Amino acid sequence: MITHKDIQDVCYLKNKLNRYQNEKDIFWPFYLWRVAAPKSKPSLNIFQMLVLKLILAGCRDNEKLCRYSNLDKELIKYILAQLTNDGYLDGWKQTEKARELFLGVENSTNEKTCYYMLQDATTGKLLPRVLSTLPHIESMDFTERFPQFVRSKGSGKLVKPLLISNTVKPEAPTSEQMNTSLRAYRRVLNQLKQADFYVSDDTLEVTYSIEFIEPEPIAAFIHTKLFSTISGERSWYLSDPTGLTETLPELNEVAEQMLDSNKHFASRVSEVMGIAQDEHTLNYKQQEQLFEEQAKIELLANYSWVQEYSLIEKHVLATLRFKNQVEQSQTIRSEVLEGLLNELQKIIEAWLKTFMKPNQARSDWEVLVMRWNGNRPIFQHDKRLIEQIYLGISGVSAYAANRLATVRGGQVQSAMTRGEQSLKPMLAAMLLTFPKVVEQLSTQLPNWLDNAVRLADARNKKASHASGEVLSKEEAMSHFESTIELLVVLESLLGSK
Repeated sequence: MITHKDIQDVCYLKNKLNRYQNEKDIFWPFYLWRVAAPKSKPSLNIFQMLVLKLILAGCRDNEKLCRYSNLDKELIKYILAQLTNDGYLDGWKQTEKARELFLGVENSTNEKTCYYMLQDATTGKLLPRVLSTLPHIESMDFTERFPQFVRSKGSGKLVKPLLISNTVKPEAPTSEQMNTSLRAYRRVLNQLKQADFYVSDDTLEVTYSIEFIEPEPIAAFIHTKLFSTISGERSWYLSDPTGLTETLPELNEVAEQMLDSNKHFASRVSEVMGIAQDEHTLNYKQQEQLFEEQAKIELLANYSWVQEYSLIEKHVLATLRFKNQVEQSQTIRSEVLEGLLNELQKIIEAWLKTFMKPNQARSDWEVLVMRWNGNRPIFQHDKRLIEQIYLGISGVSAYAANRLATVRGGQVQSAMTRGEQSLKPMLAAMLLTFPKVVEQLSTQLPNWLDNAVRLADARNKKASHASGEVLSKEEAMSHFESTIELLVVLESLLGSK
């Protein structure tokens, strides 16, 4: 068997990678187990899914479908015929098959498919990702200490990833481990495909008959990126080795363990964090520990009450850590400011979830329903009417009502019943569920709602990597001050419900 020590014979795989301001190239070691399992029936394509969702939202004629989908009328007719023939539509009504699709239930066939399951070679941990093919890197160069390759033939520029050589012997995963990993992988797929719909774990508890095709794994190095902060959960990340998502939490946890045993990897982490390791500067781990300790002391001194609410405490601690970095760093990276903004939003979301205790029995969202199609609500889409509903609550400004009126009724329902939406849907749900608390809070802190809405808008525009707008230190700290003001008032509110 070829091992990772066989540098020139081992498998090197490329990956779909994003570019980051602070990044380093890494060859991370994996064992690839070739297996066979029942094949899932193919899902609808993006246009079919779009049309089906529009129909479920209340579009009942071809003209509306053309207008809202921006698709050609003939294409709409063709897609409608496909959906009908495939059993998703009966006239304009959804079928049971369509309902199962939106619940995340996918039937499997008797046909089997082959793919490769990923096992981290530094720990032996099976990851919730698979590869259907092996995208080999061509023309590897082994003349230097670490293997390298040409990024593009046009530029001729060489990529010289750090090769992680800390590996353990391969051990075949058990059937239970493979089933758990595959279910987690399918859960991520469903969340990506149907981001607007709830996918419960119960619907994904499918046991597969997985069989090894080959008794030994393939030793491989996959090209990944080590990059600095994009949110407040961590200060650095490794990219998803399959390119399915931006990063993979399970791999980040494994990489965290590597810091103490691989000084070259620890050095790369320090470099992407922009911290020079010399005698006058703390190294990366010391600097992070200092910020963390300062944040814990500040939390205990000023916001000790949040320890009773673990979800809030987690994000307050991360916020204070980012704030310390902003205040104490001579050069502030955009990722730190963006991380601060992300955590500020999560503090308010955590309060709302903790206070409202979302559950399926709540029905205050029905005020946003325009009409019912059987048991299915058709939500109001006239923003002026939705504004008037919010303006009827004391303490809600015209600005806040206008911005919250852009939130879809289905999102408000989801926030109220399941608590799985972002800040603006959660705020709208709070207004409808606890209007008297909103009034009380607005009396003590008149601009809290406007500030929270502005924070959500700023986060979407400037901290989501979706636009070129730059977040300034002054703006980030302004949002910090307004959120901290809210946090002080919430100390008494959480105990007065």
